[in-house]
Amino acid sequence: MKHYDLVVIGAGPGGTPVAIEYAKLNKNKSILLIDGLGKLGGECLFQGCIPSKIIEASSHYISMLQQSKEFGIEIKDSHYQIIWEKIKNRKETILDKRNNAAKDILGGLENITFIQANASFSSKNSIKMTFENGEENITFSKAVIATGSHSFIPHYEGNGVNEIWTNSDFFAKMQLPQSLSIIGSGAIAVEFAMFLATLGVRINIFSRKSKVLLNLDSEASDYLTQKLQNNPNINLLLESHIKSVDFEDDNFTLHYMQKGEEKTLSSQQVLSAAGRVANIDSLALEVAGVKATNKGIEVDKHLQTSNKNIYANGDVALNFPKFAHTAQFGAHTIAQNLFLEHNIFSVDFDKNSWVLFSSPNVAMAGIDENEAKKRGIEVIVDKFEFATEAKSQIQSEDYGYLKFIVKKSSNQIIGISIMHQEAHSLASEAALIVSTGLKLKDLINSIHPHPTIGESYVMLAKKMMGDIMMKKLQKPAVKVLLNIERWL
Repeated sequence: MKHYDLVVIGAGPGGTPVAIEYAKLNKNKSILLIDGLGKLGGECLFQGCIPSKIIEASSHYISMLQQSKEFGIEIKDSHYQIIWEKIKNRKETILDKRNNAAKDILGGLENITFIQANASFSSKNSIKMTFENGEENITFSKAVIATGSHSFIPHYEGNGVNEIWTNSDFFAKMQLPQSLSIIGSGAIAVEFAMFLATLGVRINIFSRKSKVLLNLDSEASDYLTQKLQNNPNINLLLESHIKSVDFEDDNFTLHYMQKGEEKTLSSQQVLSAAGRVANIDSLALEVAGVKATNKGIEVDKHLQTSNKNIYANGDVALNFPKFAHTAQFGAHTIAQNLFLEHNIFSVDFDKNSWVLFSSPNVAMAGIDENEAKKRGIEVIVDKFEFATEAKSQIQSEDYGYLKFIVKKSSNQIIGISIMHQEAHSLASEAALIVSTGLKLKDLINSIHPHPTIGESYVMLAKKMMGDIMMKKLQKPAVKVLLNIERWL
C-alpha cells in the first residue's frame, strides 16, 4: 500500500487550503487530496455561495433598473429569460476561472497528488479509494475529513418528494421557473426568494415560525419578514407546515396546514432550504475510531477527532458554523498544528463573522446580545441609525443601523450587527474589531474618512463612550476627584 504523510478528503474550502498550506510548509512531505467530484472548490464554489452571489449581483442591478420606471426605463417579463441566459454564461465563466486558478496553485506544488475518488476508512490509518474502474488502499500518518454537507429534504407524503430541488439541483439545472415554493425560512431561503423574485419568479416561502431568520438580531429578523411580506412577487406563509407534495403534468401541488386550517397551492418547482446534513454516511468512521452523531463528527477546539491522527473541518464537523470562510480559518488552524506536530492553535467561533446577502444585507461579527445573556456577560447595547449619517442621506437611504454589543466591565466590543445594503463591505472591519478585542476608545482614537458609511463605527463608539462617561460623572466620588484635579 502506498503511504502518505497527509490525506485530505474533500477539495472544498475546508480541505484544499489544508493541503496547500501544509504542502508549502513541508516540501518533503507527501500529501494526497481526494474528492468525489474531482473538482476544486466544493459546494461553495459550484452549488452555493459563489453562484448564488453571482445571481444576487445581477438581481441588484435589475432592482435598480426597476426603480427607474419613472424615467422611462422598464424591464418587461419577456426580458427575464434573456437576462437569465446572460447570468448562466457569466456564472460558468467565473466558476471556471476560479477552479482553474486553484488548479494552477495545486499544480505548482509537486508534493500534492489530487485524485478523483470516493473515500472510506478501512482502518484507523488506512483509506480505501473507490474509482469507476476499481479501488485502491492507502495508508496515512495524518488525515483531514472535509467532506462538507448537503441539503436536507424533509419527509412528506406524496409522489412529488423525489422531484424537489435542493440548491445543488438548482445550480446544476440553472432553470428559471415561473413559480417556486421554498421550504424553510433561513438564510438560503431568504436569499433565493429575494433575488429570484427580482427576476420575475413568483415565490412561496413556507416558514414553521411566526417570522423568518430567527438566528438574526430580532430587529433585522422583523424588518426582513416585513420586507418579504411587502414584496408583490413573494407569498410568505408563516406558521405553516407542509403535509404532502404531489407532482403531475410538470406542476407541484403542496398540501399544508396553516394555523389549524388545511390549504393547498401550486407551483412549477419546489426548493428545499430546510437545513443541511453532514456528508459522513459513506466514510465508515466507526472503522477509523472517529466518533460522530447524525449531525456531524465530534471534534475538540483544535478540530481533532477521537482518533488523534484525524481532524475534521467545515460543515462535516459537529457544531461548526456553516460558512466557507470559517472553514478556511479552520483549515489554517489544522495546517499550523500539523506543521508544528502539536495542537497549539485552536478555533474560536466567538470571532466568527458572516453576511446575509438579503436586501438590505445583514452582517454579524462576534456574539449577539442573547448569547451574551446566556453566558452571564453583562453588556451595553446601542446602535447608530444610518439615516442620520451624511453618506446615507446623500444616497437617499432611509433605513439601516450599526449595533455594538459591548462588555460592560471592559468596554470591549464583543459583537457587531449591521443592516445596510453595503453591510457586506462593512463586515470586514467588524470582524477585525471583534477578533482583535478592540474597545470603544480604540475606535474613537481612529480617524475614518468622511463622508463614508464606515465612519459610523467611530460615531457609535463616541456616542456609547459619551453615555458611559456621563453616568460616571454623576457619581459623587467622581465629582470629588474632578474637583480636586481642577484645584490642583
